Amino acid sequence: MDARTIIESLTGKFPEAISEAEVESPIRIRAYVDKEKAKEVCQYLKDSLQFDHLCSVCGVDYPRRNEQEAVYHIASYDHPVVLMLKARLPRDSPEIESIVPVYWNANWYERETYELFGIFFKNHPNLKALVLPEDMLGEWPLRKDYEGFPNRTARNLV
Repeated sequence: MDARTIIESLTGKFPEAISEAEVESPIRIRAYVDKEKAKEVCQYLKDSLQFDHLCSVCGVDYPRRNEQEAVYHIASYDHPVVLMLKARLPRDSPEIESIVPVYWNANWYERETYELFGIFFKNHPNLKALVLPEDMLGEWPLRKDYEGFPNRTARNLV
């Protein structure tokens, strides 16, 4: 399956939920997904398009736009295409449905993204701290308005 076929399948199945879908190279696709449909789209990717490997979940902070993005990198063992799926979230209440029921390893990625960016993953089975020490919980240190961002000195957090 090639990148163009994948985009056509996604936009055909979810015409209202997928936007700005673009083939960046023969093996890279980028698209935006409506935050309310992200879990459903991921299930379709896994079940119908053989995107069976979640590579990462991370966040991006855009304070000037008052927005954050949840970013998913999803790959396939059957075809050489990697999809970067992004969901725009309001910065004051960034939340999106957890995809742990679709990709079990999202558990760790979503926990890390939650504690570093403050993106809340609804219905996550165990959304608790993963890497930060207790005295930093709730500080969202990867947000661009975090005091000391960018931190130009190393700090041992362990």
